[in-house]
Amino acid sequence: MTRDEIIARLKAVEPDVRARGVAALYVYGSHARDEARQDSDIDLLVEFEPGRGIGFLDYMAPYVVLDEQFPGIEIGYSTRDALVSTFRPEIERTAIRVF
Repeated sequence: MTRDEIIARLKAVEPDVRARGVAALYVYGSHARDEARQDSDIDLLVEFEPGRGIGFLDYMAPYVVLDEQFPGIEIGYSTRDALVSTFRPEIERTAIRVF
């Protein structure tokens, strides 16, 4: 799957994802860099609306919508704060904002 195909699928569910409290969505990793292989996962970074209290179910609700768009493909799902500090600068530099 190409980066453009991934972004198109993500944009198609933007209203559903935003309704679950997501303010911004990014693709990062091999797909963002156009280096993905057939078996590559899709790495997604979400930013929730500021000031919104996020419990586990709130955190997972957007993931369910996003995961349904890519049957059979593993989805990496994270918030900015949960990124490993060693990799965070590179992820932030190469991430592509979807919305």
